[in-house]
Amino acid sequence: MQIPPTPRPYEDHRAYCLFFSHGICGRCMARCPVGAITEAGHDKVACSRHLKPATEEFVRANYGFGGYGCGLCQTGVPCESRIPTLWDI
Repeated sequence: MQIPPTPRPYEDHRAYCLFFSHGICGRCMARCPVGAITEAGHDKVACSRHLKPATEEFVRANYGFGGYGCGLCQTGVPCESRIPTLWDI
């Protein structure tokens, strides 16, 4: 089955981020337990160093597979479930 991609009305992947588009918010930065999200962007190396040892055993014990994940930066933030607006702050 071929599914055409949904057209995106932006050029930059950070276009809907209130921090990068309006200089406000930054809640994801505050929620990261290791400071891997900053004004400079997402430090994937720092994030990975935290994820595997901190969450791998929990995921295996509670979900039964050898994965890992954190997701704190993606929850409890205005962009968690929709494109955020200035009213969401």
